[in-house]
Amino acid sequence: MKHWIPVLLVTVSASSAFASEDLRGETFCFPAKDVPKLVSELAEVDEDRRDIVDVRLQPRFIIKDDGIWPERFYLAKDGELVTDIPFSRETGATPTFLESAKARPDTDICVDDPTRADRPADDEGLYFEMGLSPLFHNESGTYSLDELKEGAKDGKKFYKKMLPGVVAMLMPDTDYFAVKMVVRDAVPTVAALTERGQTPLTLEPVKDMWIVSLDDIKDLDATGMTITGGAYELQPVPSPKTLRQFGWGDATDEK
Repeated sequence: MKHWIPVLLVTVSASSAFASEDLRGETFCFPAKDVPKLVSELAEVDEDRRDIVDVRLQPRFIIKDDGIWPERFYLAKDGELVTDIPFSRETGATPTFLESAKARPDTDICVDDPTRADRPADDEGLYFEMGLSPLFHNESGTYSLDELKEGAKDGKKFYKKMLPGVVAMLMPDTDYFAVKMVVRDAVPTVAALTERGQTPLTLEPVKDMWIVSLDDIKDLDATGMTITGGAYELQPVPSPKTLRQFGWGDATDEK
C-alpha cells in the first residue's frame, strides 16, 4: 500500500512478492492489516470535528487511463486465495471490502490486472481509493470564511490520526483547499467574495486537484469563497510544495 504522508488516499501498488521492483506485474498486493487500523484511527476523531468536514469511506476502483477493469480482487495468504471481493464493473465500488479486510487482517489484498502488468509499479491508470480524505459536507459552491477556517483546522485532525505518533506531531497545517472535479478534465473557477464583488483566486494544479490558499482569501479581506464549473469535492490540504515533497504530484524539484 502506498501511503502519501500525510495520507489523502490509499492506492494499490506493486508488491515485491508478485511483481518486479520496477513493474506492476499481473498481480499486485498490499497488507490487509493496514486497512482496519486506519479505519479505527479515524473513528477516534471527535464528533465536534466532523460538522464541517468528514471522511467518506467508500472504497472503489477508479480507471484513469480509459483501460479495463481488473480481472479479480481478493484476499490471499501466502499466495493462496482466501476470499473473493466483488466489485462493480460500472462504478468500481467494493461494498464488502472493509468488512473482508477487517475479518482477515492476516492476509494480503490482491488485484489481478494483467493488462497493466508492464507498467511502472507506481502507475495510477487503475486507482484504488479508500475515501480517507476529509471532505467538506457543503457542496453548494459557496463557503463562508469561518467555514473555511474551521474546515482547515478540523481537517488537520483527520490527517494526524492516520500518521504514526512522532510523524503526526510534524503534520503541517492544512490551510489550503483542493478542488477535485467529478468530471476529470473540467477546470473550476474559484473566487473570493469581497465588498467589491467576486475576485478570481489563483489555482495551482497538483495531479487531478486544483489548490487555493486560505491566506490568499484572507489577504483580500474576503467574507468567503465560491466554486463554479461543475460537480466537485473540496478538501483541506497542506501546501502544494508539501504535497509534492511527499510524492503527491509531479516530480517537481521544490526549493
